[in-house]
Amino acid sequence: MPVKWSKIAPYIEGGYASEGRVERSAIVDKAYDDAADDDVVDAIDAIGSRIFFSVDEAKQFLVSQGVVEE
Repeated sequence: MPVKWSKIAPYIEGGYASEGRVERSAIVDKAYDDAADDDVVDAIDAIGSRIFFSVDEAKQFLVSQGVVEE
């Protein structure tokens, strides 16, 4: 089941703000620290080894994979 973008956005945006890019390793630990819902962690995991250079690029990928919805 897809996760609402509003649930995952803070992690994606935070990772981008601190790293200047979005990559799984930079944000999944924060999600675990926050005891985020398993669906949120699963959506972050869908990033895999990819690196995105904008929040919108990461969002579009996650939507295309069916793990995030608007």
